[in-house]
Amino acid sequence: MGLWRGGPGRLEHDPEIMRALLLAGAALLAVFALRRPSLSQVTSGQASPHFSWDELTTTGTGLANNPTGAQRMNLERLAFNVLEPIRGQFGPIRITSAFRSPAVNRAVQGATNSSHLDGRGVDLYATQGATASQIATWLYGQTSIPLRQIIVESHTGHVHAEMQKDGPPYLRQFLQTQDGRSYFPWTPSTVT
Repeated sequence: MGLWRGGPGRLEHDPEIMRALLLAGAALLAVFALRRPSLSQVTSGQASPHFSWDELTTTGTGLANNPTGAQRMNLERLAFNVLEPIRGQFGPIRITSAFRSPAVNRAVQGATNSSHLDGRGVDLYATQGATASQIATWLYGQTSIPLRQIIVESHTGHVHAEMQKDGPPYLRQFLQTQDGRSYFPWTPSTVT
């Protein structure tokens, strides 16, 4: 029996097949909903299992810092695909800056093209003793994490991680700065 029945000029949906397709579609949606919460499910609390929306949007400037829907989707991808693997390896991490509105970015003197503006950039450090260099060394070997850029910030002890906008191949540029102004290539053998 096919999806359609009838003769030329008279096609009708087969109700049994249509019902089976609808049930299969509903079951598939339920499976995906269990694997990863939708944006509407997480906007009020958690962006991922270990990272809250507050952690990803809090700023010390006192300025409004409210991401749009597209920026929230980037933050959710950042949390699931970059932050969760780092936390899984190093334990709890502290986010010092993730999303920045244009006003917040200006106030902190961020780059005009900062990945923080669209929710793809994050500054972090490990709370259980791992150094920025150790985090970057681990990330260097994790080719499946969608990284565009990692900066080892020797002067602050932070790591700046930027998630790639689109799929593979990932740019994976590793840099180091000792003053926040000049940057040079970094590899795991670079002394920090």
